[in-house]
Amino acid sequence: MSDAINASSLSPSMSTRKRPRSHENDENIPPTTPVNAKPMKFIDCSAPKKPRLSAKNGRHFTPQDIQNMRESYAQQAPTRVMKEKEQKAAAAARGAEIEAGQATDRVEQAWSLLRPLFPSMHDFLRELLTTRHPVRSSQVSNLLTFHGHDLLNLIRDRHPSVANDWALSTARQLVSSECDSLSQRFKPAPGTPVSDILHRFSLREVLSDAEILAPTLFQILQQACGMLSTSQDQPSRKHPDLVLATTLCMLAKARNDHASDFPTTMCMYFLACGTSRSVFDVLNHAGVTLSYTQAVAKIKQLGRERLTMMREIARSRAFMVIWDNLNIAFKVSEQRHDAKDHFDNGTTATLLPLYDVDFGGLPLELLPSRDCRIPVLKFGAKDLLPTSEEAQRVEAGQLWHIQDILYEAFPSLRKRLKDKIPPAPTVLQIPVHKTEQYPLPAMHIDESSLEGTLGVLDKIIRVELGLTEDDIKKHGIILCAGDQLSKLLLDKVSAARRDDSDLVDNVGRYTKGQDGVFHMKMAGDRMTTNEHWGQPNSKAPWSLWKVNTLLGRKAIVAGWKAKSLPPFRPSYELILTMALPANILDGFRIYCPFTTIEEWVERVQTVEEVEGVAQQVLIELCSARRVQRLRRLTSTKRDVPLENICLFNRDALYLRQLKFGVKRGDVGAILDIATHWMLMFRGTGKMPKYADALFHILVDLKSMHPKLRTAWLMNWLANLTGKVDGFKEMDLLQEHQNFWAKIIYSARGSNRSWEWLAMVSVSIFALRDVIRRVQSEYKTPFNSTSHTSPSTEADLKILRDHLKDLKLQTYMPERENNQYASEVRDLLAVGAEYANKPSAFRNFTYTRRKATNLGTPEGSPPTDHVTQEDSEQVDFDLGRYCL
Repeated sequence: MSDAINASSLSPSMSTRKRPRSHENDENIPPTTPVNAKPMKFIDCSAPKKPRLSAKNGRHFTPQDIQNMRESYAQQAPTRVMKEKEQKAAAAARGAEIEAGQATDRVEQAWSLLRPLFPSMHDFLRELLTTRHPVRSSQVSNLLTFHGHDLLNLIRDRHPSVANDWALSTARQLVSSECDSLSQRFKPAPGTPVSDILHRFSLREVLSDAEILAPTLFQILQQACGMLSTSQDQPSRKHPDLVLATTLCMLAKARNDHASDFPTTMCMYFLACGTSRSVFDVLNHAGVTLSYTQAVAKIKQLGRERLTMMREIARSRAFMVIWDNLNIAFKVSEQRHDAKDHFDNGTTATLLPLYDVDFGGLPLELLPSRDCRIPVLKFGAKDLLPTSEEAQRVEAGQLWHIQDILYEAFPSLRKRLKDKIPPAPTVLQIPVHKTEQYPLPAMHIDESSLEGTLGVLDKIIRVELGLTEDDIKKHGIILCAGDQLSKLLLDKVSAARRDDSDLVDNVGRYTKGQDGVFHMKMAGDRMTTNEHWGQPNSKAPWSLWKVNTLLGRKAIVAGWKAKSLPPFRPSYELILTMALPANILDGFRIYCPFTTIEEWVERVQTVEEVEGVAQQVLIELCSARRVQRLRRLTSTKRDVPLENICLFNRDALYLRQLKFGVKRGDVGAILDIATHWMLMFRGTGKMPKYADALFHILVDLKSMHPKLRTAWLMNWLANLTGKVDGFKEMDLLQEHQNFWAKIIYSARGSNRSWEWLAMVSVSIFALRDVIRRVQSEYKTPFNSTSHTSPSTEADLKILRDHLKDLKLQTYMPERENNQYASEVRDLLAVGAEYANKPSAFRNFTYTRRKATNLGTPEGSPPTDHVTQEDSEQVDFDLGRYCL
């Protein structure tokens, strides 16, 4: 059997059918489980049978168990995440190690091939970067374009000192070249006007030009300022770009001392702000500004440029001139024979191009010839009193202002009815435009005399503007504005020089006077304050003195018997801000259909309701007609405080109408008020000069040539902003210039002189523009951004309670202390009686007396010399008969 098996196993036919023996088929080796085979399980039949899981016998998890499992899973989550990261990091490290090894092998293989061709790596890299083979050169260029930064970073990581030294040397060359370009950009061309340098000052342009001309320096400074940092590390300053722009300008000045665009503007700014010389020295050494000496030279150059520009304007555009006196006290700490404390009187003037008047549009022929010393006017009965149309327009304006006072006190009512509230009535309004002003050099000439006025005119016309007789003929009439004294003196010198053959000396042939509205406003305020001031310390229920005392304001001196004039600003505010609004609001309380004005205002829905009550307030509390009716009563039935309040309300409304008429540029409304004030000034008996001035304006305008009258009226007010409600008086404009010259730009110490004032006064408004431009560029808040007038609510409440408690605006003859009230005159009615006097308007009518020259009596001194005082005392022309 064994032999057969062996034989069969050795036979060839049987060997091919049998599997080769291996360890898989070896029975001596335990069998292995295939990869995909399931493991064998041995079942113990004697073991108890496990229960099958089902919905009936399965384990039930409570919500708390589920919550616990979730919390456990969540607590284990960081551990799982950390393990996963560690596994990934380990895998990445093994991969990087393998990659580094492979890279090292590749480098070694490549270098083994390059070593026979190049002695060193430097030779290979140099040949590679300098090759001229077109294909290889293009590949190298692409390599540097797309991977140059990575290569440089690798070099810096490998050898930082070498890379940093190379970067610094390269940056030095770039920065040096860029600084040269930047300094050339900020270097003004020779002969560049200072005004052009000031006009083009812009830090935004500095940054934009620097980014183009000096990109390397710009980025370096940006990084130094923290402007390129991430959002987590932002610079603490609000505007780091301003620091960057200033630094660039200072570096350009340090590079080239002639790069003075920025320092020139800053030196003018510091000079305009009154910076001391010691501060100038520090800032000059820091490169921020020019030296003090250079700053003075620049402002002198600016003054010459401005004066040259004014001379060109005088020869190409129609213009007017306004002047005013400037009084300055000079204090000397160490007095000597040539340096003592003294008080100087001078003059400042301004040239203003005329609005809507062409050059030569006012020929000299429009002025009538002057035959008499006095300004003879042709007037009739209709010129002596306001016309019915003028009175109606004034009354309509008063009605609007009464309503406007209510709207100002209750802004919510104005907001509710804003679309339905009518605008203020207008008569003749100047179109909105922007007035140009060019201050002339200050003059050490006292203009408050005939010689002084002639000196001022000669200084302006001949010296400063350089006008000849032919230039004056080409230009035409020159309007000369000023206060009442300046206008009066101009009229006198025109009369004194009326026979001169020289046109320049005969000032009356080419000048036309213009009274300032601001001084008219001050005269109206003085008239109202003095007339309604009352008796100080009196028990009278109401007067302006009583109002001032109730409010606890500083005591002022007023009244017609006072030795000094009342201060304008306190009295003006007392009338228009305190007394008048309180009276009008109390009138609304009286005549509104509710107990309190607040309750009525909440229920007002239409403008007609407001207008109806305002009409009652106007008729009952602001009308002289009611005062006349009350004064016809017997003395026991008169209510004098109520009469005085009614007249005060009317007079104060005139003043408010003038204020708003000026603001709107309504010269027609100003003339309407002037017709009333002309009589009221006359009625005071204390203000004849202003009464004559208003009478001259009103009558002269009627006889004036239409073209000249239009130019005169359209240039009576100035609008320096070019905005609606931005008009102001011409003489106020000159007063503001005096303020800037005397207070802001007046020098101190040895430089305080008329030479300094003449130099700086020409550039006053140019320096002011520099201040505004620099503040705007550096984003500093303007001085009046947060400034507002203090609230008057508490003050008005005190006055309204006083009026309500004493029923002052209600007819009440038995009121306590009524007997202490002094009757106030109706100045309008008193002034209307002036025309009935024989001497009325004698300053504007010629005399029929004729003087005959009888020669000089024996023993009398020669009369060849006539003094100025003698000439002013004569009321008629010697040896001349005026027809």
